[in-house]
Amino acid sequence: MAISLAADYPKEVYRCSSYVCKCITELCRHKLSQTNALYTEFNASNEMPSPEDLFARLLVLLHNPLSRGQLATQILTVLCYLGQLFPRNLSLFWEDEVPKMKAYISDPEDLKQDSTYQEIWDNMIINFLAESLDVVNDNVWVISLGDAFARQYDLYATSDGHSALLHRCLGMLLQKVDDRIYVREKIDLMCRHSSMSIPVNRLGLAQGIGLVSHLDTVLEKLKNILENAGQSALQRFLSFFSFREKVEDVDDTYAALALMYGYAARYAPSTVIEARINALVGTDMLGRFLHVQHPTAKQAVITAIDLLGRAVISAAEIGISFPLQRRDQLLEYVLTLMGRDQSDDLVDFSIELLQTQTVALSACTTLVSIEPRLPMETRNRVMKATLGFFALPTEPSNIVESLITNLIILLGAILLTSGEDGRSRAEQLLHILRQLDPYVSASAEHQRRRGCVAVHEVLVKFRNLCSGGFGASGSYPTLSLKHIDQGGPRGSSSLPSAFVLPNRDSLSLGERIMAYLPRCADTDDEVRKVAIQIIALFFNISLSLPKQKTSANDIDLESSYGALSSLEDIVSIIRRASVDQIEVFHRVVSSVCILLSKDELVVLLHSCTLAACDKVKQSADGSIQAIIVFIIRRGKDLREADVLRTTQSLLSSAIALTDKHSRQEVLNAISCLAENTNHIVVFDEVLFVAGRDICTKDITRIRGGWAIQDVFYVFSQHKVLATLFLEYILSILHKEPVATNDSEKGEINSESSADDCILQATMFALNAFLRGGGKVGKQAVEQSYPSVLSALILKLGGLHGLAELGRNELLRSLLIAFQSFCDCVGDVEMGKILARDGERTEKEKWIDLVQEVACSSSVKRPNEVLPTCVILSKSLDRNQRAEREAAAAALSEFIRHSEKEPALLEQMVEELCQHVTDDSPTVRSLCLRGLVQIPESHILNYIQQVLGVILALLEDATESVQLTAVQCLLTVLNVSEQDAVDPILISLLVRLRNLQISMNTKMRSNAFAAYGALSAYGAGSQHHAFLEQIHATLPRLILHLHDNDLSVRLACRNTFQLLAPLMEVDGLSSLLNKQYFTSDRRSDYEDFIRDLTRQLCRLSPVRVDSYLESAIQAFDAPWPVIQANAVCLVSCMLSFLDDQRFLAPYFSQVFAMLVGRISQSPEAVVRAAASSALGLLIKRSNMLKSLSSRFDRTDPSQSSQHGEPHAKTSSELQEEAAAKPNGAQGEQ
Repeated sequence: MAISLAADYPKEVYRCSSYVCKCITELCRHKLSQTNALYTEFNASNEMPSPEDLFARLLVLLHNPLSRGQLATQILTVLCYLGQLFPRNLSLFWEDEVPKMKAYISDPEDLKQDSTYQEIWDNMIINFLAESLDVVNDNVWVISLGDAFARQYDLYATSDGHSALLHRCLGMLLQKVDDRIYVREKIDLMCRHSSMSIPVNRLGLAQGIGLVSHLDTVLEKLKNILENAGQSALQRFLSFFSFREKVEDVDDTYAALALMYGYAARYAPSTVIEARINALVGTDMLGRFLHVQHPTAKQAVITAIDLLGRAVISAAEIGISFPLQRRDQLLEYVLTLMGRDQSDDLVDFSIELLQTQTVALSACTTLVSIEPRLPMETRNRVMKATLGFFALPTEPSNIVESLITNLIILLGAILLTSGEDGRSRAEQLLHILRQLDPYVSASAEHQRRRGCVAVHEVLVKFRNLCSGGFGASGSYPTLSLKHIDQGGPRGSSSLPSAFVLPNRDSLSLGERIMAYLPRCADTDDEVRKVAIQIIALFFNISLSLPKQKTSANDIDLESSYGALSSLEDIVSIIRRASVDQIEVFHRVVSSVCILLSKDELVVLLHSCTLAACDKVKQSADGSIQAIIVFIIRRGKDLREADVLRTTQSLLSSAIALTDKHSRQEVLNAISCLAENTNHIVVFDEVLFVAGRDICTKDITRIRGGWAIQDVFYVFSQHKVLATLFLEYILSILHKEPVATNDSEKGEINSESSADDCILQATMFALNAFLRGGGKVGKQAVEQSYPSVLSALILKLGGLHGLAELGRNELLRSLLIAFQSFCDCVGDVEMGKILARDGERTEKEKWIDLVQEVACSSSVKRPNEVLPTCVILSKSLDRNQRAEREAAAAALSEFIRHSEKEPALLEQMVEELCQHVTDDSPTVRSLCLRGLVQIPESHILNYIQQVLGVILALLEDATESVQLTAVQCLLTVLNVSEQDAVDPILISLLVRLRNLQISMNTKMRSNAFAAYGALSAYGAGSQHHAFLEQIHATLPRLILHLHDNDLSVRLACRNTFQLLAPLMEVDGLSSLLNKQYFTSDRRSDYEDFIRDLTRQLCRLSPVRVDSYLESAIQAFDAPWPVIQANAVCLVSCMLSFLDDQRFLAPYFSQVFAMLVGRISQSPEAVVRAAASSALGLLIKRSNMLKSLSSRFDRTDPSQSSQHGEPHAKTSSELQEEAAAKPNGAQGEQ
C-alpha cells in the first residue's frame, strides 16, 4: 500500500488515496498493538519506498483540504503513524503540529466560507515542511528529501495544483541547502517541469524560486530565462502579424519571471531582506515587462511589484524599516499595466481587465503605504488614474465589488501616509473627499452608494488618526495593511496637541456638510444611512479638534454635544421601516443647524449651488428646504458680504435648474434670504445679474425661461417683500446716473454701459412686478402710486434725453413698464397717450407727453396729486437736466389741479419760483408756465411773484425763455390788477421794446401784443412815463404795421388801436378807421403813412426829431420790407416839415443814404422805396429853393410887416405839387 502512494500511477488511481491511507493507518495501528517494530519491517522489504519518498508524496497530496474522503486528514494521520520511520525529533514535532493542521480543516463547510482557505492551507504546508527541516537539521537527509521531491514531478500534470505545491516545497527545501550546484540543478529541474502558460503552475514555480534563498543563483537563472525568451522589441512587434501564439508564450515567460522576481523579495530572509530588495529593485528587471499584453501576464507583473512592497512592510513589522527605492517608478509601472494612464474614460469592462485593475489597486495600496512619503504629484497621478473606477457598472458584481473595496482601501492608505502634520493631513483628507464629490452626487445610484461608503471609510481612518494623534513632524512608521485598516500607531511627539492636531477650521465643515446633506434625502436607503453617518462623523471629529480663538466662542458646546447625540440616535434608527424619512431629514437639518459655527454656516450657504441642483430631485428639494431652515434660524448671523455670496449661489442654482418645481423652491429660498437678512443686498445682486444677462444674452431664448424674471415675480407676490422690492426699484429709478458733466452747461452727456444694463434690468423688474405681482403686487403699486408715477415721469424725461442721441432701447423698455403701470392701475387714457406719443423724441413732444400724463393722472386720481407733487418738487434739484425738465413739465400741469390744496400750492409756487434760474432753458420756461397756470381762485395771491418772474425772464439769455415770458405776460395781464402792474410797468415796456426787433416772428408778434395789453394800465400813476414809452416805440410800431409776418401785422394793428387814444394826437383815431389801415397792400400802407406823418409832423419838433432818429435807424433793419417802410416814413416826414433849419441836417443825411440804398441794396422793394423817396425829397428841395428866391426878391421886413395875403406856406405848396398829375408820387 505504501508503494501505491509513491508509485507512478495514472491520475485515475489518485481518487483511491484516501482508502489507501486508511488501510495504512489500520495496519500501523495493528502492528503497534503487537509491539512489532514498524521501521524494521519497513526496511526489510526492498520494494518499499524510502521514508523521504513517502513524506514527499504525502506532503504534496495534502494540497486539497476539501478532497473526498477527508484525504488531508487521513494523510496527516498516516504521517503520525509513520513517525517511527523518521528521525525521532521530527516525529515529536509532528505530534505537536499535526493536530493543529487537522483542526484547521476539521469543518469543510466552515472552510468554504473563507475564499483564501487554499492559500492559507498551502502556506501551512510549506511552514510545516520548513519547520520539519529545521527540526531534522541534517543536510544529507534534506538532500535526500529534495531528491524525493524531484521524483514527484512525474506524478502530476502541470495544470494540477499539486504540481504548484511541489514547486514551493522544493523551493523551501533548497532554501535550507548550501550546495550551490545542487541548488542550481534543482532550479533547472523545477523550470523543466513547469508550464509558464498555466497560471497556477506559474505561480507555484515563482513562489518556489522565490523561496530559494540563494539570490545570485536565482538572479542568474532569471537572467538566462529572460535571454532565452529571445524577443527583442522589434521581434515582438513583428510577431503581432504572424506568430500571435509566440507573443503569448513570451508573456507567460515574462509573467513567471516577474513573479519569481517578486517572491524572491517576499521570501527573503530577515537578515538580508533590505540588501536583497535593493538588489532586486536595482536591476530594474520589472521595467522590461511593461509591454506584456495578456491580462494574466499583467497581473503577474503587478503582483511582483506588490510583493516587493509587502516585503518592505513585513520587514517593518519585525523592526527592520527602510524606504523602497524607486517606489514612485514602481507606481508608474502599476498604473501603466492597469491600463488607465491616458484617460479617465471607462471603455473596457472585460473580466480580465477588471481583475487586472483589482490587483493593481492592491499593489498601489501597498506601495503608497511604505516610505518614502508619497509626493503630491504622485498622489494626484494615482488618484486620477483610479477614481474613475467608482463609475464602473455593477456587473460582474463579485469582481467589481472587490475592485471598489481595493480602491477604498487605497484612498485610506493615501490619507494615512501623506502629509507632514495634522493640518496637512486635513488638507489631504479634503483633497480626497473633493475628488469623490462627483460620485457622491452622481445620477447613478450605485455610484452614489460607492462614493458615500468611500467617504465614510476615509473619515473613519481620519478619526482614528485624530484619536491616536499625529507625529510632530508628520512622521509615521511603515504601515502594513493591518495598520492601514486600524489607522496606524501613534507617532511620538513632545509638542502640544494644538500643534499636532489639525484645527476645526481645516476641515472646511461648511463645504463638506453641504456636499453630503443632499444624500441624507436620497432615494436610496443605504445612501441615506451612510450620509447621516458621514455628517455625524464629521461633527464627532470636529468637536474633538482645537478651535481658532476667533471662533472658539461661537460654538455652544453643550448644545453641540446635544445635537451630535441626536444625530447619532438618528443613525441607530434610520433602518427602521416605521421611521418617517422626512422627519429624519428634518432632525438631521436641525442638528446641523446647531452644530455649525457662523463661519461654517456661511461657507455652507456659499456652497449650496451643487446641492440645490443635485441630480436626484428628491435630494435637491431636500437641500433647498435645509437652506431655508438655515436662513430662517440663523440668518441674523450673516454679514452683508455673506448675504451677497449666498445670493450669488442661489441665483446660480435658479439659473441652472430647468425644472419648474425645483426652481420655484430655490426662488423661495432667495425670498427667504431677503426677508430674513439684508434685503437691499439681495435685491442689488439680483438686479446686477439681471443687467448682465440682458446685456450679454438673448433672454427670450434661455431654456426653461429666464430665471431672474421668475425671481422678480416671486418678490412681487411676496407679502413682505413686495413693498420693499417696489421701493427698491423706485430708488434705482430715482438714482442719478454717474455721468460726465459739462462744466459750462451742467448737463449730463452719457451714462456708462454698466449703468445702462442696471437701468434696463430695473425697468424689466418693474415691468415684471406690474405684470406678475398679482393681488399683492397690485396692492403695493396702489399704495405707492405717487412714487411709481413720479419715478416713471422723471425717467421718461431722462431717457428721452438719451433717445435724442439715438439711444432708444432704454426708452422702449421704460415705455413698456409705463404701459404696464397704466394697465395695473387701470388708467386706460394714460396708456393711450403713451402709445400715441411715447416714442417721439423731440423735446417739445415729450414735454407735452409728460404734461398730458400728468393731466390724465390728475383727472383719474385727484387725491394722488399732492404726494406726487411733493416728490416732483424735490426732483427739481436733481443733477440730470432732462429729469428736472420732466419734473417741471409735470408740475406745470399738476399745479392746475391743486386748487383744493393751498398748502401744496404755496409750496409748489415757492419751488417753481426758485427754479426759474435753472441752467436749463426748458426748466425755466416750464416753471414760468406752471406759475401762470395757478388756479384763478388763487392767482391773485401770487400775481406779484409771477410778474416779477416774468420781468426777470424777459431779459433771459435764451430766446425761447423770453418768448415764454412774453406769452405768459399776455396771459397774466388778463387777471392782473393796476396795483400789481404799476411798479413794473415801465420796466415791462422797456423789455418788450427790446424784444420787438427779434428775428423770431412769434417773439415780435407777442412782444407787440403785450405792449398793447399794457395799455390797460397806462392811465395809472405811471401815465406820463407810459406816454413817453409809447412815443419812443411808435416809429417801430408804424414800421411793423406792414411786417412780412401776418401775426406781427395783426399784433401791431391791435396794439396801435389800443395805444392811439393815449397818444394825444389829433385825427389819429380817424385814420385807424379807414380801410387802408387794415389792408395788406403796400400802396395802402404808404397812403396810411402819408396821412399819418402829416398828423405827426404837427407835434412838437422834439417829438418829430425822435421819430426821425428812430426811423432812420431802421434803415439798417434786418428785414428788407422794414427798411422800405423806414425809407417811406422818413421821406414823408421830411416832406411835411416846414422849418428849413430843422430839415437841413436830415436832408443831406437821408439823401446820401437813399442814394446808397438805390445803388447797393439787393432787395427790389428797398430800391423802389428809396427811388420814390429820393424823387419826393428832390421835389421838396426844388420847392424850397423857389420859395427862397422869391423871398430874396421881396423885402423881408416889408413882407413881414405888411404880409402877403396870397403867400402860401411850404407845406401847402408841397400839397399842391403832390396834387399835380405829373408829380413824383404820381409817377410812382
